[in-house]
Amino acid sequence: MKISTKQFLDFLSFKEIEFDHSISTQGSFTVASIFEPIKKGFYFFAGDTIPLEIEDSLLVVSNRCKSGNASNSLVKLTNYDPQLAFYEFLNVIVKKPNASISERSIISRGAVIGKNVLIEDFCVIGNCEIGENTIIRSNTKIHDGVQISENCVLEAGCIIGAEGVAWIWNSDESKRIRQPQLGGVKVGKNCFLGANTIVVRGSLNEKTSIGRDTIMAPGCRIGHGSKIGGFVHFSNSVTLGGNVIIDDNCFVGSGAVIRPKVKILNNTVVGAGAVVVKNSKNQGMMLMGVPAKESEVSKKPSAMPKQKK
Repeated sequence: MKISTKQFLDFLSFKEIEFDHSISTQGSFTVASIFEPIKKGFYFFAGDTIPLEIEDSLLVVSNRCKSGNASNSLVKLTNYDPQLAFYEFLNVIVKKPNASISERSIISRGAVIGKNVLIEDFCVIGNCEIGENTIIRSNTKIHDGVQISENCVLEAGCIIGAEGVAWIWNSDESKRIRQPQLGGVKVGKNCFLGANTIVVRGSLNEKTSIGRDTIMAPGCRIGHGSKIGGFVHFSNSVTLGGNVIIDDNCFVGSGAVIRPKVKILNNTVVGAGAVVVKNSKNQGMMLMGVPAKESEVSKKPSAMPKQKK
């Protein structure tokens, strides 16, 4: 995707974000990451000195930043986060998909679908509720009894409302007797569920619930009856057992596993690969290791955004 300097400066002016700029390179720039530097790229940079390999590019930076290469054009923000401005700008210029329901999908007559919903090919939609402005990508299955609130995104291959497993032996232990899974799922507004995420429905009268503005990276697995708060972030391939409770504003690292019936308190950070086997004791702590132990969170945890206050 290419952008012009004028596009970005007009966006900053519209948002009333104070800035100063020095423009060395004209023309269009390709949206780029500092991890894959290219000439004529458009980047945000949060550090103090721009790497020398970035050249002939347009960068949005803080007012303390210095260019490592004189060929770069800098837009310096006075009192605004460069990364936030970069993300907000891209969300404005990236084309949003048009609302439509694919003829290649199977939609139950009992489904209640809000306005401006996109349902791509090969989805199966049961007797559920889907809020307006929601995007459901291809090969997604939504079971009966699921409620998806407005402005959600379900990436390809999600399964919402799948049946979980709870069982007990019969009297002579010759056969497992499974408990029927009768509950539902509720997903709050503005949630993002990454590709191949599975959310198991509540086992009896309870609903598995996901709070508003929660984000799940691809491959997460959410057990029956779990209660996830608002503004929670799950990295790739997080697994929750049944009836887990995760309070608001938590961050769960890649590959973490949380055993059934464990409660995680507000503002907790669960480290990548941690195995959490017991309740957290204090809010705002970090859980790391196998089994996970509680410790203080560093002031600037790596590889994660700043926690919500």
